[in-house]
Amino acid sequence: MENQAIIFIDESEPENEITEIGEANGEASRHSQYLGAGNQSEEEEEDAHGRELDYYMDLIESRLEDRRNGSRGERRSSSVCIFLIPNTIPVINDRAEKPEIVSIGPYHRGIAPLTDFEEYKWIFLERFVSRGNSLRFYLDKMMELEGDTRCCYSRDLSSISKKDFVEMMLLDTCFVVELLRHIGNSGDSSPEEEEDDPIFTRPLLIPPLIRDLLKLENQLPFFVLDFFFYWSKGERELKTLHGLAFKVFDLALPRSPDDILPFLNADAKHLLDLFHKSLLPPKRLMKKDRPRPADQPMQCVTLLMSSGIKFKSRTSGCFLDINYKNRELQIPSITINDFTSTVLINCVAWEQCHEESSSYFIDYISFMNCLIHQSADVAFLCSDGIISEFSQDYHYVTTLFKELAKSSRFKVRDCYLSEEIREIEAYYSSNWATLKRVYFSTPWSFISVFSAFVLILLTMVQTIMSVWSYQRQYG
Repeated sequence: MENQAIIFIDESEPENEITEIGEANGEASRHSQYLGAGNQSEEEEEDAHGRELDYYMDLIESRLEDRRNGSRGERRSSSVCIFLIPNTIPVINDRAEKPEIVSIGPYHRGIAPLTDFEEYKWIFLERFVSRGNSLRFYLDKMMELEGDTRCCYSRDLSSISKKDFVEMMLLDTCFVVELLRHIGNSGDSSPEEEEDDPIFTRPLLIPPLIRDLLKLENQLPFFVLDFFFYWSKGERELKTLHGLAFKVFDLALPRSPDDILPFLNADAKHLLDLFHKSLLPPKRLMKKDRPRPADQPMQCVTLLMSSGIKFKSRTSGCFLDINYKNRELQIPSITINDFTSTVLINCVAWEQCHEESSSYFIDYISFMNCLIHQSADVAFLCSDGIISEFSQDYHYVTTLFKELAKSSRFKVRDCYLSEEIREIEAYYSSNWATLKRVYFSTPWSFISVFSAFVLILLTMVQTIMSVWSYQRQYG
């Protein structure tokens, strides 16, 4: 209404002025509308740019987080050292793979046949704590080590709460350390102490307990065991946990102190790794100028013996230390019993699972499998003292090496026995070895060849005599 009033007052103005004012007002209105639309467009562009920036920020931060998680995963996988037996290894002897008496660690925790021994762990915990530091001290230390300890296991342990995991590891760690002390220092105990002892009153428990300490699925991280041993060590005790462990293992596989000395301060992942390292033979230098052996498997004992190769038992602290010289294959004697079966199976499994581990046991098993094709080959090795007469039957020995060898690919060219295999193959392919194998492998073949030789010799003599008689008669 006000606008209309203003127009009416200005009726005296010329018509063109009114028109100019209207046009000016319209132009101003259009300009203001243009400015409003421009401001609105700029705000929308800023909002779109902000949303785009937020999107890329979220994307980059997500990728950075994935990389951080990936690096943590790589660090975790590098610390994994306690595995389950691979499915590639067939069940040869269940007692050699699974715990027989006691479950140590999370893999077999709570399994019915093993729970009967759990009560004894609390007895050993009391003995362990009585050595000096308080239970609170060890519990606090175990809580600090909980994260690093979890990372050592290949199986996901998220289903075990922190409380249960710390209690389990504290109980098992104290038990293993105290058990090693208990068995290793058994000669120092008085008769009165042994009368009420849960272990020494049942001595048949000691062999399976030692075997349980060397099973891959029954391991504890060595740094945890060593830490608890150090803080509970007495003044007159052995300086290292290594020495105490070897003292116990020597009850099952006796060796000289010189064989063990280099490993008294060895870096180990767990007790099985420590024992595995102590059994490895000295490293050998490969002769680069010599041809490597072929990829095909080596011949069995029966064929090698028929070719003139002799087998001899040699004395060595390491049954993997095999030598070949002057057509004589020297192999350290081994007794295939429950303990050595446990060692062979779990060491092969350890080498298969752990990327940084060597393959000496895999090579040894594959080499022995080449030698043993049937029970007759085992019989020959027993007669030469290479396989002890106290071993299990021939069929078990044959099956053990054959089934274990199936789980791994034998890299003949790269194994530690490649030089010995090359020399054996070179002799086996020689003319002399072929002659012995074809014509002198058995007494009957020798008699046949000898008879033929005598027959040819007599024929030659007869021919010579005939010629000589003819020349004499008509000469």
